[in-house]
Amino acid sequence: MEYQFTINDFEGPLDLLLHLVKTSQMNIYDIDIKVIIEEYLKFIEMEKERSIDIASSYLVMASELIHLKSKMLVNDRELEEASEDEFTITSEEDLKQKIIEYEKYKKISENLIELENKRNNFYTKSPMNLDEFIDKGAINFGNVSLNDLVMALKKFKEREIYNKPLNTRITKKEYSIERRIEDIRKILKVRDKIEFLDLFNEPHKDFIIVTFLSILTMSKNDEIALTQEDNFKPILIERRHIHE
Repeated sequence: MEYQFTINDFEGPLDLLLHLVKTSQMNIYDIDIKVIIEEYLKFIEMEKERSIDIASSYLVMASELIHLKSKMLVNDRELEEASEDEFTITSEEDLKQKIIEYEKYKKISENLIELENKRNNFYTKSPMNLDEFIDKGAINFGNVSLNDLVMALKKFKEREIYNKPLNTRITKKEYSIERRIEDIRKILKVRDKIEFLDLFNEPHKDFIIVTFLSILTMSKNDEIALTQEDNFKPILIERRHIHE
């Protein structure tokens, strides 16, 4: 077998053994230990001839394999019993299991490295204090909550779907909060109170959004008060008489 790599290409003796199993095209669960031992010792000898420093762990494994090889050749039960404390590899099956277990850990390590590399493609921003972006001005909703307004508007939109004519013409019209606030002020000069949903008299999305934001702005500025006598009664908008 022609080798094109050195000791530095492997992470340890078991890594080298696993490589030899794979290059020999063996099933890892049906390893021919005799062949693997011969290939390992041959590889170590070639490295020595290249005057390459070999880590002690590779040499320790070589001595373990030589000992195992001698046991397999002699088949001496007394030799096996006398050497159990000195050598960690005690049988062919023991060596197979070590290689199999190493392959499992190696695959897990490779998967973890792959996951780490994928995770490095994402940037995580540390939590920051967003208080400076919060509008400190409180909105006075009276006895009506923001959720009440949203739910009322949602029900209104659901009804509009059924009331919408089959043939409609879409026209482009610009809306602004400032202009809509002026319109609402004019309405409230004529009528002190008006139902919340009566202000949404145009079915266009932009108009509905601008009207809703205008009501919130006016409530925040204490121009209007929002009231509701009961959960099932209409929400009323009332002028506060402070801007006259």
